[in-house]
Amino acid sequence: MDPRSNEHDHDHAHNHRSRGGHFSSRRERGGGGGRRGRAFGYGADAPMGRGPRRGRGDVRTAALLLLLERPMHGYEMILEIRERSGDAWSPSPGAIYPTIQLLSDEGLITTTDQDGKKVSSLTEAGRVAAQELASTKTAPWDEASSDAGENAPSLRHAIHHLLMATKQLAMAGSDVQRQRATDLLDETRRKIYALLASDDA
Repeated sequence: MDPRSNEHDHDHAHNHRSRGGHFSSRRERGGGGGRRGRAFGYGADAPMGRGPRRGRGDVRTAALLLLLERPMHGYEMILEIRERSGDAWSPSPGAIYPTIQLLSDEGLITTTDQDGKKVSSLTEAGRVAAQELASTKTAPWDEASSDAGENAPSLRHAIHHLLMATKQLAMAGSDVQRQRATDLLDETRRKIYALLASDDA
């Protein structure tokens, strides 16, 4: 459910980032057992971290390009960027909301209260600026997706399924099974490090 205010937007985005980054709540960072089926806090649609940090200009450009399509509130922008980047980029509320305020201060957007949400719309000056960006720049979410590589989503899902299986075994397996699983995971970890150290592209 969408938050009912700008501040609630912020909290909702912070606490439910695993819908897909996202995002990364305390549970997803490994801080506790996951609810809603998130094994060890890593949902199948959670982004692979946040990828390379993107500059403030990327967030500004993304916000203007999104608002060129239709009015949005802050949390909606986060979800759109995450989806369009294929989960490769999920800007934090701490990046989105200051950008919205900055665009408002610059006279490029106006913000109104609609059904309890702070919805931003382009002013005429903002529309001109957004159209210029659209004609001269690659959308930041496309750049983020390209930077992440086409196999990032497959790897994320593989990690999720491995964590699910490991959690189930940890809860229901015997001591012998747990030890065998530990040995398998140790062996897999060593092989992954060996892969990183190899010359394979």
